[in-house]
Amino acid sequence: MLQICLLVAVLSPVVYAQIPLGSRLSVEANNHWVSANGDFTIGFFNHLNGYGLGIRISSGLIPLQKQPVVWIAGGDLRVGNKSYFELTNDGDLVLFDSTRGVIVWASETTDSFVDSAVLQDDGNLVLLKKNKNIVWESFDTPYDTLLPGQNLSVNRVLRAASLKSVSSFYSLRIGVAGDLELKWENDVVYWRSASLHSRSALRAVLASDGALQLFDHMSSPIWSAFGQDHGEPDVKFRILRLDVDGNLRLHSWSKNSNSWKLVWQAVENQCNVFATCGLTGICAFNESGFPVCKCPFTLSSLPGSKCLLPYQQSCESGSSMVKLDHTSLHAIFPPNETVISRVSSTQCRNLCEQDHLCTAATFTNDGTAFCKIKKTQYVSGQSGLSVTSISFVKRCNDPLAVLPNLTKRKPESPSQNTPPTVDHLSVCVSCVIGVSVGTIILFIMIHLALTGYWIYRKRYSFTARNFSTYNIKDCPNPSGLLALSYSQVKDITDNFKHRVGPNTFKGFLPEKQPVLVKDYSITNVAPRKFRSVVLKLGSVHHRNLVRLEGYCCESSYRFLVCEYLKNGSLDKCLEDPVIRKRLTWRKRLGVCLAVARAVSYLHMGCREFVGHGSLSCENVVLDDSLEAIVDEFGLSNFLGDSSDGGGGGSARDILDFGYVVLAVVSGDPKVNRGGCDRAYEKWTGGNAGEIVDKTIDSGVNGDELERVLRIMFWCLQSDERMRPTMGEIVNVLEGAMTVDPPPPPSVCRKKVSGRIESDSDD
Repeated sequence: MLQICLLVAVLSPVVYAQIPLGSRLSVEANNHWVSANGDFTIGFFNHLNGYGLGIRISSGLIPLQKQPVVWIAGGDLRVGNKSYFELTNDGDLVLFDSTRGVIVWASETTDSFVDSAVLQDDGNLVLLKKNKNIVWESFDTPYDTLLPGQNLSVNRVLRAASLKSVSSFYSLRIGVAGDLELKWENDVVYWRSASLHSRSALRAVLASDGALQLFDHMSSPIWSAFGQDHGEPDVKFRILRLDVDGNLRLHSWSKNSNSWKLVWQAVENQCNVFATCGLTGICAFNESGFPVCKCPFTLSSLPGSKCLLPYQQSCESGSSMVKLDHTSLHAIFPPNETVISRVSSTQCRNLCEQDHLCTAATFTNDGTAFCKIKKTQYVSGQSGLSVTSISFVKRCNDPLAVLPNLTKRKPESPSQNTPPTVDHLSVCVSCVIGVSVGTIILFIMIHLALTGYWIYRKRYSFTARNFSTYNIKDCPNPSGLLALSYSQVKDITDNFKHRVGPNTFKGFLPEKQPVLVKDYSITNVAPRKFRSVVLKLGSVHHRNLVRLEGYCCESSYRFLVCEYLKNGSLDKCLEDPVIRKRLTWRKRLGVCLAVARAVSYLHMGCREFVGHGSLSCENVVLDDSLEAIVDEFGLSNFLGDSSDGGGGGSARDILDFGYVVLAVVSGDPKVNRGGCDRAYEKWTGGNAGEIVDKTIDSGVNGDELERVLRIMFWCLQSDERMRPTMGEIVNVLEGAMTVDPPPPPSVCRKKVSGRIESDSDD
C-alpha cells in the first residue's frame, strides 16, 4: 500500500514559479512554493511526531489525502513547530529546527552565485544562476522516491522511509557489479536486476512512459523493467518508491479508480524480502493469500512483540531440537551464518545440537545440500508449502516444577477387603548394603589416586601444566575459556616480570603463545559478578575485538588473559615516529572503520547490548598489518566507572568514538574538547586539510575527509539525542550513506539570517 504523508493543512499563501532570494517557508505561516503547472508543492507536513519539509504531488486531479510526498529535505529529519525553510540572501537553502535551535540541513551553495530557485513542472527543485544554469537540484538527493526523468546514479542511494524515529534498513543502489540492488543494511542483497555483467550501469532512470531502465557509460540501456500500463498516454503521474516493507514498487495514478495502482514490483513474493517481518517473526501467507508475520518459537506472543529464538547459552536444564518443516530461517543481528555443504538434514541437526553457541540451523537441498548454522537469537525467515528448507530450533528443556515422588503412600481409607498391592518401588536392603560398601571402596581408591596426582602436579608443575582442565570451584569455566589458578598466572607471566602497562603483563601460554595478563584484583568484585562478566565477554567474537583467552578467579585475585598484539595501543603508535609514518590516510580510514564496526557489533550484534564504557586510543590496539582491534570492552560493569561522558551506554561510546576519530585524523592522541572546537573552526573555515596529521605525505581523499569529519562532529554533539547510531556511523564511513553538515559540537552557536541562535545544552 502506498504510504501517504499529508500536509499540515490546505494550501494557504503560495509562491508560483520563480522563488527570489530571501524567500521563506515556515510551519507557523503554513505557506508553500508551487510549480508553474500546479502539479507540485513544497512545504511543511506532519512527519514522525514532528514536521518535515518536502515536495508533494499537488495536482487537482488527485484528492488531497492521496497526494504523496516525493522528496524530503534531509531524509527522516524532524523539526519543531516554529521551524522554517529559507533561501538565504547568500543563495543557500537552509532548514532551521526550532527545537534544537540550529540549522539541520543546507544545500551548501553559499558561494555558488545563486540568483533564484524554481520548483519545476517535473517536481525538481532547482537553484539557478542569473544565466539559468543549475547549481543544485533536489533530483540529485533522492529520498525514497524517483519521479519520471529522475536519475539514480552510482553514488546515490534510495532509502525506505522510517516507521519510527530510526533509519530504515532497506536501500536501493547500483552495486559494484553494475546491477541495481535492493539491500538490507550493508550486508544482504535480496534482489538485483539481471543486467549484462560485461557492461556496468552508471545510472538508473524512471521514464515517463513507465519504464525503469539502467544505462551504461555510452547511455545505452542494459536492463529494463516495464509497468503493466507501459506506454499508455493517459497516465499522467507515476512514482517509483522503495516502500517501508523493503519492496521496490512502481505506482501509477488511475483516473478511473481514483487511486494509485500498483503496476510493477521488484520482489513478487513479499516473503522473499529479507527480514520483512523484522524481529516480530517469520513471513507466511494466510488463507487469503496475504503475507503475515508469525512466531513459531513460542506458544503465544503479543502482537508486535519480539520473536526471538528460545535457546540461550545460560540454559542449565539441557536442550532439545524442534523440527520446523517448510521453514527457512535467516540470522539478522548480525546477519552472519556458518555454511556447511554436503551434509544431510540429520547431520545438520546434530551439528547445531553439539555446538553450544548454535541457536538454530536450516537445511536446504536445491541440488546442493548445505546447512546454515545460526548463533544469534535474532532471526527472520519464511514458511509455507513452497519452501523446501527444514529448520531445527534449539530450545532449553523446561525444568520440572517438583521432583517426582518415588515413595508409594498408602491409599486413603482403604477397604478391609482390598487385596494387598505389590509395591514395585520397595527397597532391597541387601542390595543397598552391597552397593554402599562398593561405593565407599571406590571413593577411597579415587581419593588416593587424586592425592597422588596432585602431589605429582605440584612437583612437576613447571613442565607438565594443563591449563585447559584446571577449574576453580566457585568460578566454573564459561565459554571454553582457560580457568587459571593464581600460581598458574604467576607461572605464565614469569612472576609478573614483563610489565607492559598499568597492571598489565606479558606472558606465554603453552606452545609459546603470547598473551596479555591484566590484573583487576583491586576492583574487589564479587566472584559471582566477575563470573557473569567473564561469561558475557567470553561469548563475544569479532575480528576487530580483542579475544579473551582465559581468566583467574581465586580468593581475592581477579585476572583476565587476552590475546597479545605486537604494535600495542593506538596512542603509543601515534607517538612512535616509525609506526606513525606507516599510518597512511588509507590505513587511518581503515582504523576508524574497524573501531566503528567493532563497537557497532557490541551494540547490535551481541545477544544483548554490550557497552564499551571507556573507548579511547589507549583501548584500541593495532596488529601487524595496522588493523585496529578494540580492547577493554564491557568492563565498566565491574570496574565501577560511573562517569557517563554525556549519557552513558551507547551515547557515551559514540562520543568517545568521535574523539578517537579526531585523534586518528590529527595524529594527536591527547586531543580534548578544545582541540575539537579548533578542528570545527578550521573545517567551517574551509581549512579541513589543516586538521590532518602533517606526517601524512599524500593520498588524503577530500571527499573521504569531509565524510569522516562530518560524522565525527555529529558524534561529538553535546546533546546525545543528536548523535548518530554506530550502525549509521559504519554506513557513512563505508560511503553507503550521506551525512549532513553538523552544527558546532560544543556550544552550538550558528549565525542564521543575521541573528545568533544559541543552544543552551552546554
